[in-house]
Amino acid sequence: MGSFVIRTPPISIARELWRLGEPELAERAAKLTAVQAKRIGERAGKLQDSGRAAKLWPDGPSGITPAVMLAAIEHLEGKARPCARRRRLPEKQLPPSLQSTEGERWAALTAMTQELDARPRGLRAVFRRSG
Repeated sequence: MGSFVIRTPPISIARELWRLGEPELAERAAKLTAVQAKRIGERAGKLQDSGRAAKLWPDGPSGITPAVMLAAIEHLEGKARPCARRRRLPEKQLPPSLQSTEGERWAALTAMTQELDARPRGLRAVFRRSG
């Protein structure tokens, strides 16, 4: 069975953390690298696919948001837990550092995807680096 990966750029992770009552974690998430965001997405996919996200945060937001937030908190704190809020704060209240347009977030996702896709993977990557 293949793996389910949720790709979301650091700015989107940070914005959702802030809106769900985690401003300190949001600041840290905004500084994540593409590789760290990818790892969060991989973990989020596992949490979502296994149903564990719904068990850990049964009254959380709908969709994949709980899985992404649980994975992000696990990455940043070492253990998954629900966010302080289950309902999002209004986007209009985001601090200036986290304000971005939908186009800017899509551009961030595209740049992240291109960076990750350009990285060598698998055994060929090991041989390229050592050779």
